[in-house]
Formats: sequence, structure tokens, C-alpha cells
Amino acid sequence: MNQALKNFLNAIPIPICGLILGTVSLGNLLFAEGFESIGNIFCLIGILIMGLFLLKLFFTFKNTLADLKNPIIASVAPTFTMSLMVISVVLERVFPNLLMNDLLWLTSIGLHLGLMTYFVVVHILPVDITLEYVYPSWFITFVGIGVIPNTSAVFIKELGEIVVWIALVLYFALLPVILKRIMFQKMTEASAVPLITILTAPGSLCLAGYLSVFKEGSALFVALMLVLSQAIYFCVVFYMKKMLEVGFYPSYAAFTFPLVISATAMFKSSQFFMDRPILFGVTELLSIVETVLAIAMVCYVLLKYFVHLYSQTKSLIADHEC
Repeated sequence: MNQALKNFLNAIPIPICGLILGTVSLGNLLFAEGFESIGNIFCLIGILIMGLFLLKLFFTFKNTLADLKNPIIASVAPTFTMSLMVISVVLERVFPNLLMNDLLWLTSIGLHLGLMTYFVVVHILPVDITLEYVYPSWFITFVGIGVIPNTSAVFIKELGEIVVWIALVLYFALLPVILKRIMFQKMTEASAVPLITILTAPGSLCLAGYLSVFKEGSALFVALMLVLSQAIYFCVVFYMKKMLEVGFYPSYAAFTFPLVISATAMFKSSQFFMDRPILFGVTELLSIVETVLAIAMVCYVLLKYFVHLYSQTKSLIADHEC
């Protein structure tokens, strides 16, 4: 393989999977909201980036595996398997009843559980954990299984009905620890600051998953989860300007999926409250606002990543010519 191309693939960061997850999830949200064409465009962009990452995985597997020795990278790595689950839904929509789609979905779940186990065995059990060792990205590792109920309706819905409760338990177990970490321990690494945005994701992910598998769910539970997840969402959005000021890092990918899943949970909540005019009106309005914000952020991060990879490519070509 051409060394310059191999160097380029090595330069693609694992956190780009968070951008893939956000982009494809945004495509699915827009498709569900009736914007099929633009939704398909975002899905296609995400799938193309996934193709690039799969090339990285195939040709630079040892280096990619070595990156997992970093606990922060290891904790965001499950965005890869979460992305594959979401892509499975897109493929099922385009190529219905294809066995490959089911196999991809089930394989993604197996790989996700493998990454969870790896993180526990390598980065938790051998370590004397202090508060500063904990990062918001732990939500990805443990509550990321919430993508299963969000995607299970077209595969094995019963599995989603079980997993959503496990995800909720893990969410509420981690929430006070991670909130304490953010409030009382400053993020010393600038590259870790965007990870604070992940706070908005798990509550909305669990809520969206619940609404995906339980069409006749508890209105009280939905309302309480919505209030909790939206309170965190608005706090993070209010703080976002400061987070963006740290400059570009691959962790910018963390700005995408949390905003997308928050908009998704709000959209599904508006559908749930359709027979309650006031609640429907409020949630529908918020759904529109949050979807627009999610589109803007995904486009912004896509642009930032394009510029980053382009500059990396130019640098590698220059080095190769020398």
C-alpha cells in the first residue's frame, strides 16, 4: 500500500465515528420529519465517512488498536458500533428484508459489548479510580447501548424493550458521578472540553429509545425524562460558545450526536403528545428549533473535519515529496 495513503489513514482519528453517528442520525431524523431527500444526503455523507474509517481499520488495524490504550479514546470508540447500528436502519430502509442488514445490526451489538468489556477490563478494573479519571465519554461506553432500542423496531423489537431499561439504570448510576466530575474538577485538557456536550445525549437517547419501543408508554415518565434531558441540554447549549473557543480537536465530533439525539427525543415526544394540544405545541416548536441547531452544528463540524483532513493530506504529501 502507498505509504502516503497509509499515513493519511493513520491520521484519521477514532473520534470521527462520533461525527458519523451524528450525521447519519440527523439524516434519519430529517427523513422521519418528512425531509426525505436532505435526510438521505446526510445519511450518504455519514456512510461515505464510515467507508473511509473502515479503510483505516483494515489497513492500519494495529495502530488503531494501539489508540485504544488511551482511556478517553477507548471510551469514545463505541461510537463506531453505534454508527453501524444506525447505518443498519438506513440499509434496511433502502434494501428491505436483506439478511445482511440483520447481521450487521447484530454484529454491531456484539462488537459494542466487546468494547464495553475491553474498557472495563483495561481501563477500570486495574485502576485506582479518582474523580478526575472519569469523563463524560463514559456515557458513550455504557449508555451507548441505548441505540439498540432506537434501532430495534425494524430488527428485534423485544431486545430493545429489554435493553432500554438497562441503559436507563446505567444512565442514572453514572449521571451523579459525571455531574460531580464536571462541576468540581476542571477539564485540564482542552481537547476534552467538547466532551461535556455528551451530557445531553444519554437522557435523550434513553427517552427516544423508550418511545421507539413503547408506543403506549407512561406520559408521566416521558414528561419527567423530557424535563431532565432538556434541562441538561439547555445548560450545555448555553455553555457551548465557550467550548467552541478551545479551537478544533477531533473531539469536536462530540458536538454532533448529542444535539441530534436531543432533537430526535423532542420530535418523538411531540408525536407522543399529539393528543394533548398544549404539550404538542410546545414540544413541536422545540423540536423544530433543536433540529435546526443540530443541522447547523453537524454541518459546522463536517466542515471543520474536512479542513482538518485536507490540511493533514497536504502536509503528508509535502512530507512524502521531501
